[in-house]
Amino acid sequence: MNIWLLLSLLMAHVIGDFYVQNDKYCKKKEDSKIKSPFLFIHSVIMGLLAWAFVPAMDFWAFAALVFATHWLIDAMKLCMRKGLGAFLTDQMIHVGILCFIAYRYTPHHCLPLQFIGLFDNIYIPAFAFALLCCLKPTNILIKLILERYRIGETESCKGIKNAGALIGNLERILTLAFVMIGQYGAIGFIVAAKSLLRFKETDTAKTEYVLAGTLLSFGIATLCGLGVKYVIPLF
Repeated sequence: MNIWLLLSLLMAHVIGDFYVQNDKYCKKKEDSKIKSPFLFIHSVIMGLLAWAFVPAMDFWAFAALVFATHWLIDAMKLCMRKGLGAFLTDQMIHVGILCFIAYRYTPHHCLPLQFIGLFDNIYIPAFAFALLCCLKPTNILIKLILERYRIGETESCKGIKNAGALIGNLERILTLAFVMIGQYGAIGFIVAAKSLLRFKETDTAKTEYVLAGTLLSFGIATLCGLGVKYVIPLF
């Protein structure tokens, strides 16, 4: 399996599924189900993005496969009950399809991501992919996990959710950067500083919401950073 090909396909998937597609279009898809034109448009965009990241004429059949499977998987997801299980199942199947393509297809030339190269022993494309994963996808994942376990389901927690997403993005960016440069102690400092800000909080539900979100946020960012730093170079 070509790791650069897989990374290119995963990058295209994350950009298309989480950043090109917004909440407004997702809502319209859910309302109209498989009749929604946005389902078709989104699937076309996913196929085109895959082809853009792997710009080879003989890749057209695999780009078509990305389009077709994405339409089918998302159509099935629209018929499922929304929640953490549906989200994880949907993403795992998409990633499985991309792994299959990376196994079956052999690039004949260097891919665009390969020209970006290294910076101080850091694989910039892998770092960029980890950064993309740490922002909107992680916000969605944490939100679904907290909903799944009914953490922070009170009126007092509603006002901090949007602010929590912004703070979470910032702390994950810092965590990822600190892991990449090996400053693990700085991560502990951020956690301690955030804990001090909430030390006098008397609302138990809000405290549980912030604590659970914080631990998930730092945990995911740390794993992404370690993956980029130690796993990617093995390939």
